[in-house]
Amino acid sequence: MTARAHAADVMNRAHPGHRTLDAEVEQVRREARRRFGGFVLDVANPGSHFRNKERRPLDNRVFEQAGALGLLGFSLPAEIGGEGRDKLAWGVVVEEVARLSRDPGFAVLLDISVEITELILSSGTPELIEAYVPDLVAGRRFGVQGAYESRDPYDYRSTARLDGDTWVLNGAKRFLAGAAFADLFVLFLRDEASNDMLAFLVEKDDPGVTPVSMDTMGMHTMGLGQVILHEVRLPRTRLLWRADALSELNTYARIRRTMSACGVLGALDGVIENCVEALSARRRGGRRVLDYPNVERSVGELRMLLQSARASVYRALDGTRSPDRDPYFDEFATVAKHHASECALRVGQLVMSLQGGEAYMSAFPWERFMRDILGLISGQGSQEMLLMQLGQRTIVGLEGRRVREEAAERAVAKLADGWWALHAVAHEGGGEFADAARAVVAATGPATVVAASGPAAPGAGDAEVRGAVAALLDRAHALVAAVRAGRPPEALPEGPAGLFEGRLAGLSEGAWGLLACGVARETGLLARLLQPCTAREAAGDLPPALAEGLLEALVGVSVAHRDGEGRYAVAEGLERVLIGGPRASAFAARLRRALDGGARLRGGKPKADGAAPAGCGGEAAPLADALVNSLLGRLEGLPGLLDRPGAQVGCAAGDGGRSAVELARHIPFVPVLALEPETVAADAVQVGGGGGGEVRVRVAGPAGFAEGDRLALAWLPAAGLSAGELRPAVEAAVAALLPGGWVVLPCPLPPKRPLGAAAARLDLALAGGRVPDDGEVEGVLAAAGLGHVRAAWDDAALGLRLVAARRPA
Repeated sequence: MTARAHAADVMNRAHPGHRTLDAEVEQVRREARRRFGGFVLDVANPGSHFRNKERRPLDNRVFEQAGALGLLGFSLPAEIGGEGRDKLAWGVVVEEVARLSRDPGFAVLLDISVEITELILSSGTPELIEAYVPDLVAGRRFGVQGAYESRDPYDYRSTARLDGDTWVLNGAKRFLAGAAFADLFVLFLRDEASNDMLAFLVEKDDPGVTPVSMDTMGMHTMGLGQVILHEVRLPRTRLLWRADALSELNTYARIRRTMSACGVLGALDGVIENCVEALSARRRGGRRVLDYPNVERSVGELRMLLQSARASVYRALDGTRSPDRDPYFDEFATVAKHHASECALRVGQLVMSLQGGEAYMSAFPWERFMRDILGLISGQGSQEMLLMQLGQRTIVGLEGRRVREEAAERAVAKLADGWWALHAVAHEGGGEFADAARAVVAATGPATVVAASGPAAPGAGDAEVRGAVAALLDRAHALVAAVRAGRPPEALPEGPAGLFEGRLAGLSEGAWGLLACGVARETGLLARLLQPCTAREAAGDLPPALAEGLLEALVGVSVAHRDGEGRYAVAEGLERVLIGGPRASAFAARLRRALDGGARLRGGKPKADGAAPAGCGGEAAPLADALVNSLLGRLEGLPGLLDRPGAQVGCAAGDGGRSAVELARHIPFVPVLALEPETVAADAVQVGGGGGGEVRVRVAGPAGFAEGDRLALAWLPAAGLSAGELRPAVEAAVAALLPGGWVVLPCPLPPKRPLGAAAARLDLALAGGRVPDDGEVEGVLAAAGLGHVRAAWDDAALGLRLVAARRPA
């Protein structure tokens, strides 16, 4: 008897091996995040808020770095150094870049340069291709197109006439994206003799060419402007098309409409996610704002607008691969651009309504989104129930993803409990870390088979177990040392399987998982698991047996998983700490600090030079990002103080300038004064990366900051200060603050579980830091005469919080 078919079996039919468009898009999206996500987060994003405020375009060096990464050549032909990917894949890359970017115009500019390259290639002129295409692909030059005159193409006022062997150009082209910093222009002009449309390649340095910036409502970092031509004389070789350039322009406009819509999609996705996240902590009438049906309905509409725009745009992108497509006019591209723009306008209205007063403040991203999207325009039950269901699914989905991400980071942090527990068990004798080590052992609970080391001599059985723990840790640290020295062993050393019983067995498994996680991250194996791959593919330069051992250890602690085909992939929630950006640097810093701190405890060594406690070093990046992108508008008066002439940001992290560098990257137009020990040269250094800022280094004296430092903001990590150092450091910072200035203290936020808290204290002690007592930081700030004392931001997954206080005006 044939089994009864279910509805899904009947309705969801597909040919074997069929691959959906969604699956193809998702694969490219993952690739884009893996290859280019770190570039956008680490290079293009820092300083974007202030670039927009100052109406400054992106640094041209950003495009060079994009070229070096292969971003600009992604969809260009292989014969000129590109990858030859189709427009569907490129559109998804543009969308993902726009989603990750805090600058809505960045993805647009990338695509404009790519399509200018394609225009030059389509001319078939070897001289022009050889002269310009290599520089465009490499990002050394940036090109834009100019056709707009608000007139019919055959009625252009911008003209070209042939004078012997020279073309003479006159006129003006306005509303060109990137005109303020472009190196060359593809301009469409009317031939005075034939009235036909021609296209020329014009360089910014050609005599008679004058680029002029434009003051616009939004898109302030796109370098919008116009180009004025006065008797510009060009050789015949600069003519791209001798006739019918209108057809080429229509071809350009066809794909530009689709790609512009891709940028809109990314901007929509990003602003919706940020909007829901911003609302998640708000309460009204004792309830979360997100639990109100009208808010769910609005979020549902946001999701509907995004998905309907995606359906239209992806249809247009898929159509670019059809041989029957009209080469000059694409109906789907036109519909996609119009629909995406209309959706963006409605999204902007809904976000403005949901955010209330913050939506009208320039310190938050909502007001800018509304302005910028206007610039992009110019270039099942009842319906209500469906929208509410969509809203509920969107909220659950976004919050669920965030929960998964935080849970994944906390799971790795929890592995550290076992790591520190084993080191504490193996630690012998006294020393400066003895108390912290005993606290860790005590926190493991009564089921632990080993007694705390110290004055009481342990039993013989305990000594045997302690010896096995010590041998296991020695193998672990030998592995780390060998890998870092470039001499990895052929296979993973013997792990803890079968060595211990009870509580210690679980702790040792976690410790081995942390070791595998740290080694896999440092060797790049962990990042390669962002895309499912075999053990051999994941190995890279590692010996295959070692890579397979690491992968199995990662699977054992759920950091990775293995599918039915034997392919490995990292836990979904860990993606955000592996693609690059501030959280990736913090994740790497925590893993390395654990490995290095364990080695120091095992070897009885003091704090190593360059070791940074929590909130410093690599962990400074997400804190600086949170300061600018989450707190700036909530620290009353700080944006205005940062604009004051002579104002500075003070940083007393003592981490070799890394915190100061991150502050300068995120607040690029305000000098950062870094107090560092004598081991750091007291020289001014420039911080690059698409909007860097100035860092002035000064040797830290006993008094810390000075009254004449004119600080709008003092950055004072608390973990690196002893109880006796905290109060004078705060008092010195307060004296250096401008009236109304803020002092912000990055502080450790230990886990609530006893073992995690004890392990965090041991970790910090080995890095030369400590966890301040409850209320200690707030009490010191209040005693120093500061007001508005509060924990302004915290992140349990990072294990960090920011405590802020304001000097009265």
